[in-house]
Amino acid sequence: MDTVKKKYAVLWCTEVPGDEILKEKMIATFGRAGEQWDVLEPARDGFLERAMGYDGYVISGSPMSVVDDADSLLVSNLLALIRRVSDEAGSPLIGLCFGSQAIAAALGGRVARNPSGRFKLGVDALRWDPVAVELLGAALAQAPSVLVQSHGECVAALPPGSVLLASSQTIPHEVFLVQGRILGIQGHPEVDRQFLKDQFMAYHRALFDDEQWAHVEQEASQPLSPDAVIALGRRLLDEGALAPAAVPTLTETT
Repeated sequence: MDTVKKKYAVLWCTEVPGDEILKEKMIATFGRAGEQWDVLEPARDGFLERAMGYDGYVISGSPMSVVDDADSLLVSNLLALIRRVSDEAGSPLIGLCFGSQAIAAALGGRVARNPSGRFKLGVDALRWDPVAVELLGAALAQAPSVLVQSHGECVAALPPGSVLLASSQTIPHEVFLVQGRILGIQGHPEVDRQFLKDQFMAYHRALFDDEQWAHVEQEASQPLSPDAVIALGRRLLDEGALAPAAVPTLTETT
């Protein structure tokens, strides 16, 4: 019997020149051979109709803000789709950076400036919550998890019923899970050090003085370890949900 090819969508939310390479990096990061991957743009008319019916979604980063640009077509369409997926579709969904903030904004959380008030550019090591150890296994959860970071805003309050999976020294909500199948990831597991230097650092250089920039350059030289985050996202897409039976007990402790 022929198996049905699974169909996924990258929800592409940036028009920054040079970012286009991340479309393929996102698919390479979370995709598997034999799957269909399409790229859809929330800023286009008709997006909501085209976006329904997929087996899963991955939301890209963006220079836009779900707070400051809330009335834009891109943000309003994206948040509407997230709510539809949450309420009706039942498909797994992953949000990266801006995408994680969109998830929070759409489902009752809150997005605000970083706690420091400064733009975060560089890398952060994740601190996994005990529930994440159960999902990942001890080997992945206990190994270093270091992701590229590039954000001025973050998830300040999680949506109701969320499970916190990881935090960092920069923000309290690095990775979180909603309804067992909607995964927010503040960092960029799809980005390598070369892209960080060539694209993110070039784009944001004017935000930093020389002393701050030296720290950014030091962070950018550190090894990255995205394997645990990638494994979590890929497992969600494969299985459709992550240990939903564990969520009620663990939510009480977050």
